[in-house]
Amino acid sequence: MPKPSRIELLASVVLAIAIFGLGGCATTDAGVNEAAFEQNIQYEVTPSAEITQIAYCVKPYKGTDRLHMSITVKNKAAETKRFRVNIFLPDGTSAGGLYPRKVKGDVTGVPAGEEHTREFPMLYNQLPSGFTILIKELG
Repeated sequence: MPKPSRIELLASVVLAIAIFGLGGCATTDAGVNEAAFEQNIQYEVTPSAEITQIAYCVKPYKGTDRLHMSITVKNKAAETKRFRVNIFLPDGTSAGGLYPRKVKGDVTGVPAGEEHTREFPMLYNQLPSGFTILIKELG
């Protein structure tokens, strides 16, 4: 059996890539259904906090694309409060943190009536089908 030349080998690899590439283009992605997505969003928020903004996107993080969720929390209480935020995705992926992240000097939390925003990178590389956000007040 004769040995294939480099050109024949290269041509067969290019042909295989073209066939698999065209086959992949024939599939369709329905995307995220907005109505179904809204039904899969749940909030459990302490009475002293209010979520004023939620933003999410997929962008690079440590060399790979990851879902980033940005949450803005407003302190509705009359005094300074610190909050714990947890985000849960349907597949079990979660993230969260404290608002504010660190307590330094006279900064012991979010002042009354003010907002604080944090962004959380998640170990997830696509937009979720829904999520749960849990906000607790720290004592």
